[in-house]
Amino acid sequence: MLTTSLSVGHIEVLALLDGVRDLAGPMSDSFPDVPIDELEAFREQMPGVYAATGAWRLHVRCWLVRHPGGVVLVDTGVGQAGAPGPTWFGAPGQLLDALREAGTPPDAVDTVVLTHVHDDHVGGGVVFTDGEAVPAFPRATYLMQRADRRWQTELARDDPEDREIDRLLVQPLERSGTLVLLEGDHEVAEGIALRPAPGHTPGHQIVRLRSRGARAIISGDTFNHPVQIPHPDRPSGTDVVPAQAAATRRAVLAEVLSHPGTIVAPTHLAEPFGHIRSGPGGLAAWRSL
Repeated sequence: MLTTSLSVGHIEVLALLDGVRDLAGPMSDSFPDVPIDELEAFREQMPGVYAATGAWRLHVRCWLVRHPGGVVLVDTGVGQAGAPGPTWFGAPGQLLDALREAGTPPDAVDTVVLTHVHDDHVGGGVVFTDGEAVPAFPRATYLMQRADRRWQTELARDDPEDREIDRLLVQPLERSGTLVLLEGDHEVAEGIALRPAPGHTPGHQIVRLRSRGARAIISGDTFNHPVQIPHPDRPSGTDVVPAQAAATRRAVLAEVLSHPGTIVAPTHLAEPFGHIRSGPGGLAAWRSL
């Protein structure tokens, strides 16, 4: 099964599994500034993020949001052969297969939200036809924060890997006229709102869903390891501005804890949906659905 679904009021949310891979090296390679004993403390409680070798078992998910006015896709995974992501991930993404399983063809998607510009989130936004990258969702508008576009442009000047991400994954969307750059909050549709959540990248954004008294947050890379829920100051190795990412985690935790029952949908944890509640000692704790 590549899809898991639930309802948030009149909004349907489907978790689409793009892929699962055990990364090379120990977990501490992915979270170098987190004490090793803290990284290991969750192995029994949340074993799905640990490979047998002790590495990070990386789950990559995208999110299909069906609402009365249309269809929104949040993130596009590592991408197909020809994109940069499958090289380091070890396999092409399964997003298109998951969409077929969900009964949603690419041309049914009218909006694509890119939580940030890392290539495991934007890689499947294009497909390669006769060697040319074209939008994978031909009827969709792609939404990215301008801060991330500016940052990616700067990285591409000096780093060959980022230059390829820019050339293959972002520029084709610009040439097609489908990429829209946002500056701050944005309402996609009734009950679906984008909010900046910077730190992991300068333009990282999350998706808030509200309908009929129910709430959910598609949190992107706000929480990449379960240790970051009780200890929001613990950074991911890929956080661009760790202090800002920690402030974002604290803000999201405060919002979720102030509205009990809010569903949280993280990209990279083993479970696609869960609740965050106050646990022992007042620390936040994850409970999967």
